Amino acid sequence: MYDDPVGKQILIRLASVFTAAATANIGVGAIVDVSVWKSALMAGGVAVVGVVHRLSEAYRDGALTAKEADEAFN
Repeated sequence: MYDDPVGKQILIRLASVFTAAATANIGVGAIVDVSVWKSALMAGGVAVVGVVHRLSEAYRDGALTAKEADEAFN
């Protein structure tokens, strides 16, 4: 997977999904008195799990196309 350009893109995009979700929720965590790292981990983790689930569904046929990967992230 690491030598595959699509695989590398998926890993980079998953990191981006995690970061975007985590940073958006840090302020909310502070408001409701949840530590910053817990708030970021929970929000980022939930976002990544959603994308991984959609990628898994698309891979059921044994192949994952770039179009299917794009759809999973959108």
